[in-house]
Amino acid sequence: MSENKDLKSRIAAAKAKHDDDPTNDPGYNPDKEAEGKAMGTAMRAGVELVSAVAVGAFIGYWIDQWLGTSPFGMIILFFLGFAAGFLNIYKAQTGNYHKTGIGQLTNTEKNGQKDAEKPEK
Repeated sequence: MSENKDLKSRIAAAKAKHDDDPTNDPGYNPDKEAEGKAMGTAMRAGVELVSAVAVGAFIGYWIDQWLGTSPFGMIILFFLGFAAGFLNIYKAQTGNYHKTGIGQLTNTEKNGQKDAEKPEK
């Protein structure tokens, strides 16, 4: 009789473990997190480009209105905004978004430079 109770408790434990495992869910997708990150990266790139172009065009428009140079200010700043948007996308994708000077690079990123902390012999 104790074997019967032991078997029932082992079956109940196995069922509980099976129910708690997310991989047993029919809708389980192990790549869901990676897909979400990829979608976020793509959305960020689109927003970076569109916002830079819109800001450049807007400032160009108002400069043209102020100086009466229509449409040259808008055209020039539109393309400058386009270039700035692509530069922002490039920096975001390569991970160099906040690295602006050589002082912010790590020693491994200072290609070919000698380490200042190690004295030469």
